[in-house]
Amino acid sequence: MSFWDRVKSSIGIHDGVDPDPTDGTPARNETRAAPFAAPKSDGSDRSVARPLERFRSFGTVDEPSPEEAVSILRQARGTTDETDTIEAALSAPMLPSSARLACAELLIERGEDQRALAVLQDDSSTDGLMMLADLLAARGDLPRAVGTIERVLARQVDAPGARERHARWRDALGVSSQRPKRSLDQVTVLNGRQGDSPFRLMREVARGGAGTVYEAEDDALARRIAYKVYHGEGADRALVEREIRMIELFAGPGILRAFDAAPSSGWIALEWIARGSLRDAIKGGNVELLTPMERWALPLSRALSRVHRLGWVHADVKPANVLFREIDEPILTDFGTATRQGEASSGGSPGYLSPERLSGERATPLDDVYGFGRIVEDVLVALGHRGADRDANARAPFWQNIVRLCVGPASHRPMDAAQLGALLGRSTA
Repeated sequence: MSFWDRVKSSIGIHDGVDPDPTDGTPARNETRAAPFAAPKSDGSDRSVARPLERFRSFGTVDEPSPEEAVSILRQARGTTDETDTIEAALSAPMLPSSARLACAELLIERGEDQRALAVLQDDSSTDGLMMLADLLAARGDLPRAVGTIERVLARQVDAPGARERHARWRDALGVSSQRPKRSLDQVTVLNGRQGDSPFRLMREVARGGAGTVYEAEDDALARRIAYKVYHGEGADRALVEREIRMIELFAGPGILRAFDAAPSSGWIALEWIARGSLRDAIKGGNVELLTPMERWALPLSRALSRVHRLGWVHADVKPANVLFREIDEPILTDFGTATRQGEASSGGSPGYLSPERLSGERATPLDDVYGFGRIVEDVLVALGHRGADRDANARAPFWQNIVRLCVGPASHRPMDAAQLGALLGRSTA
């Protein structure tokens, strides 16, 4: 049985007819991309000098194309040159994603799963994340497998096979109904003035599981506000009061301000941030706002550090919850799911939840560090090679390392946002 047959068998993917879903066997995945195919070796005693030379030329004007790099790896498969070729590829600077994946598969076939994991940790492509998720699941590490597949879904919800894996692995973890969700189609459409609200509503700007946010005008004070209405209106009084307390507790640089609230009516008047969210900047490819990354990442880590220092976990660190008052002044918002360190948490968003949270562990600052790393990963993917200047592109390896640290095993992460900020601060000194 080939490696991929063993992997597919171990994670419940079978070729042929679909198993009977009533017997508890996971359904067949029909969209798994075929593994790299390599031509059979002709047994010739080929020299590795040429492959070594080509891989060493990465980062120069004469570097091999991604297709050539993959071809070299394919031709080395099963030959006496395989080991040297893999080592040459992995030591090459700026190895393209397709070649990295080819190396990972060769390592897996050689039984070097741990090295393959290390290789795949450096790859944020959809194919790389899918391979990493499959490998983690095959090794029995379902929390990390679910977290990894959620990284795919956060970027590409229709990625072939991703939703099937996600549902099956979450079922195996027993977390499918761990976080009850409110329907996003609940009636929260408002016109003019709502109840005892003194604000003039202009447009809806965001909608989530807890409530809907509108751009509104405070005519009395002649200022724009963000008007957050909870779906349950008066029934959500406790949630409104809790969020107000959290905003007050964490008040300071980098934290959204609250101006007014009516818990009995289920609304909060918040500071209006006209520049929008980090999610907006990522979707729009706003290079001016996203780079240099130090400009917003370091102050964001400081705001998050205050939360951790006070004994709390934000528990929902994601691009939509980072706003920009100014291009160098990110604002952390939405403390509705904030949790005391060491307590259970049912909040968070798929794609930004740490594997520990997915496995039911109690909240720790490591969860927010994971979310921070996911934010950085999203920005890197959005930027691609569109950095504002050469310096920004040159900094990409540093930020890729931050992603690797933050979304990797908990034991390797910065322990909290203060430690993360220290890493970022040293990098900009």
